[in-house]
Amino acid sequence: MKPLDLRRHNDIIAFKSADDTIIGFHAYNLEIAEMSPESFEQMTKIDINTGAIPDSKLATDSETQEALSALDTWNNEVNSHVKNGKLDFGIRSITLNVNQICNLKCRYCAAGGDGTYGEPTNQLSIEKTLPQLKFFMNQIQPGRKFSISFVGGEPLLHPDAIHAIYVYVVNEAAKLNITPSLQIVTNGTLLSGRTLDIIRTMKINLTFSIDGSKKYNDIARPAKNGQSSTDMTVSAIKSILADRGQVQTVGFSAICSQDCPDMLDTYHFFETLKPDWIDFVFAYSEKSSDLNQRFIDDLSQIAKLAYQAGGEKKLRQIKTFDLYFRLLDNQQRLENFCGAGKTYLMVDAKNRLYTCPWDVGINQESVGHDEQYDMAKLTNYSKSLIELNNCQTCWARHLCGGGCMHINREHTGDKHKKNSLFCKRTRSLILVAIMYYKLARAA
Repeated sequence: MKPLDLRRHNDIIAFKSADDTIIGFHAYNLEIAEMSPESFEQMTKIDINTGAIPDSKLATDSETQEALSALDTWNNEVNSHVKNGKLDFGIRSITLNVNQICNLKCRYCAAGGDGTYGEPTNQLSIEKTLPQLKFFMNQIQPGRKFSISFVGGEPLLHPDAIHAIYVYVVNEAAKLNITPSLQIVTNGTLLSGRTLDIIRTMKINLTFSIDGSKKYNDIARPAKNGQSSTDMTVSAIKSILADRGQVQTVGFSAICSQDCPDMLDTYHFFETLKPDWIDFVFAYSEKSSDLNQRFIDDLSQIAKLAYQAGGEKKLRQIKTFDLYFRLLDNQQRLENFCGAGKTYLMVDAKNRLYTCPWDVGINQESVGHDEQYDMAKLTNYSKSLIELNNCQTCWARHLCGGGCMHINREHTGDKHKKNSLFCKRTRSLILVAIMYYKLARAA
């Protein structure tokens, strides 16, 4: 993807689409509009890596003054329909480590390299977990949603534990008049026989972690027993898609890494399996700027192929673009990339609480255990991530939400010091989303 002629005036950015239409985006109002060439010419050129507000140009003649006045008028408008993204404390989403062991040894694994987080744990205690979940569910207001993601290690090593927790949560949610939303994230290699029968009885969303075809996935995600993990995962995918039972959605999550750099190839492979949705994720610890650019280019091409094949509906099967479309449709500012420490907590297999899945095993990052959490520690997360990560001037802030604290720490050593690769990647894909949003809404 060739560099865009990207320009900015205060909270407005603009760029030319493929047909030379000038698309403007109001960063605070979340508005997208076609702009005049005259106004575009008066905007300051910026680089995709720049989040600071450039100095405004000075008017030198009446034509320039008119163009700048039009920009200022739009910039200063207040969109009363836009909703702020402030998150008050109240845990509504939990990720639950069913275990901390795995039958794969993924080369980029952020859970200690083997799914254990450095503390192998065969299975969580159901006796401790049920009252812990009830504690959090009791704090949910009637009519609201409570989300649980079952992860590991590999959670399907213990399908009976998942099912027991599932039944408990569904029954308690009905008593409390709250809506449970449950997800299992699995490598899929164990989804057969009795385990498959159990999963089909559950109203869940099923996420398969798979990075593409065998030529990539078997390298990035090798099985400990030497067999092809891809063959086992694909077999499970075909079985569940042929007969879902109660399963609500089936999606794939692919990690872009040095071992699996070709997301375009992965997309074509996924299309042969026909999932409900796809999530492409850049490996958290990956530091290659070349691979980062390839990821951007591949997702831009994937967006083009998807839109050509099925318009907005097909494009929005890709989770990245669906998120941006939802925020723009709902006129909802995002002030937090995630709800860490505000609306979200992680429960490890020993029932300790963390604000991030990748903090598990780091003792100083624990914010509680069982039915107790440390409000003094959680107070550190009370501000929005836009503020905590110093993103107040970035034009992408309200579609990004301030960035990922784990990625920041992985790359810079500080949760609140931004990672340039993440910023470039996110801004670039937001621009792709803005272009297709304008195209879809003009249709």
